[in-house]
Amino acid sequence: MFINKCLFWFSFLVLVMWVYILLVPVSSKSKIKDLQITALILARGGSKGILLKNLALVNNKTLISRTISVLREFSKFQSVWVSTDHESIVREARLSGARIHTRSRESAADEASSLLAVKEFAYHHPEIPAIALFQCTSPFLTLFPIEQAYAMMTDLGYDSVFSVTTSYKLRWTFNSDFSVSPLNFDLTRRPRRQDWDGELIENGMFYCYSSTCYRVDSK
Repeated sequence: MFINKCLFWFSFLVLVMWVYILLVPVSSKSKIKDLQITALILARGGSKGILLKNLALVNNKTLISRTISVLREFSKFQSVWVSTDHESIVREARLSGARIHTRSRESAADEASSLLAVKEFAYHHPEIPAIALFQCTSPFLTLFPIEQAYAMMTDLGYDSVFSVTTSYKLRWTFNSDFSVSPLNFDLTRRPRRQDWDGELIENGMFYCYSSTCYRVDSK
């Protein structure tokens, strides 16, 4: 069963990564000269879907090692960190050249959000002005979108940039009487793909933001 789950997960990742990747700048532009950005990977050990999924092998290399390798190859990040609560992930991350932040039990809990873990890391490293958060479960990460996002932050001055894919799916929702209604289109004028710009969907590959974004609320 474990192998079947891994194969399903890998197939899903491959399918997702075939979708064209876009970068979305958010919020105001306030250029910071010589902005230093730190790369951060959140990799807790208690994944419920696939046990220790960040250590899953893709072409004989773990997901976390693949991500760290790309981030280090980029070479413009001030440093590359892994926030984790699991010793096996610590060992793999160090072997791959990353620095380690020991994640607290609270921020590694099932109900904890990624933002909580980012804020915890930022609290212990107040000198860091900007963070680029990457997820290991995007195993086909390449330098090109990283270079684009980095330039949008450092050269164009956006305070946050994240990766998305374009979706052309027509979405529906249930009503209280169990009937359904369209969410993102007019039922009498169903759009053709070529006549519609589609919707932007977060793909979770990365999120880059300055400290003004994640330190707005200290809780």
